[in-house]
Amino acid sequence: MRNRRVVTVPISLYKGDAPHKNYDISIPDLIHSELSVYEVGERISSGGNAVVHVCYERATGDEFAVKFQLNFSKKSISRFDKEKKLYQISSHDHLIQYVDDGEVVSQITQHRRGKRSTKEESIRFIVMDLASMNLSEELKGKLHPRYEVYAPQLRGLARGLGKLHEFALHRDIKPHNILVVGERWVLSDFGLCSFHNDTSELSRQDEVIGPRFWMSPEANNRNIGVDDEITKASDVFQLAAVFWVVVNGKHPTGVVTKNDWVGPDKLFDPIYYALHNDPYKRPKDGFEFSEEIEHAILP
Repeated sequence: MRNRRVVTVPISLYKGDAPHKNYDISIPDLIHSELSVYEVGERISSGGNAVVHVCYERATGDEFAVKFQLNFSKKSISRFDKEKKLYQISSHDHLIQYVDDGEVVSQITQHRRGKRSTKEESIRFIVMDLASMNLSEELKGKLHPRYEVYAPQLRGLARGLGKLHEFALHRDIKPHNILVVGERWVLSDFGLCSFHNDTSELSRQDEVIGPRFWMSPEANNRNIGVDDEITKASDVFQLAAVFWVVVNGKHPTGVVTKNDWVGPDKLFDPIYYALHNDPYKRPKDGFEFSEEIEHAILP
């Protein structure tokens, strides 16, 4: 029998059990899809619902990333399946690329009151492009990137968001969810995406949906009980906030003005107006935002 790697996860993610307990999930070193076989390598990252590892396609040796779903609630499984579907249908150079998917049988070992119990559970996985780092890591400790480096990336990311907006809202745009794949910056982590007209993804008025420190004004308003609508323009705000950091090296907290801007004058207006408090005064979606970026940077 092949070795299995063990991931320890709070038991609150497993069918609503006590949050102070733990359970272990053992993931096989070898996973099979309908198309290929992959060897699972070192862990890249982990969060509340999933863990990401490097994997190697056995036939070619090519490196990819594989994301395992570790939350078995119906809502989380549904979101993971929607995330997979969105990867499959929204192809763009500046969106993380879907490669493969499948399920693997895993052993779940639960620890409670000094006793252990083990059962098997089917774990979903998605194979996708492997990134070298996320944008937060890329920018940390560095001076401002050169204009010729970031300008085409801003344009591409806005276009990528426009492509995603054909199908869904992202709702979770932040530097950690923008990955560096080769020479490209790509939007990733579609776990909080909401397909258009999907009533199952309607959130409570006071439910926090979005990345802390990067949420749009309307997303923050919902957190205090205001029934504002989350729209494509909300995604535009989040992406513009990231763009502001890329260009200026500082977060656009509070009311920003031209005095806070250190980048080229031609890029100020499209990013500044995308950060407007009123969503109706921002670009309505990623495509409109990309057009304003292109108009500013192209001769």
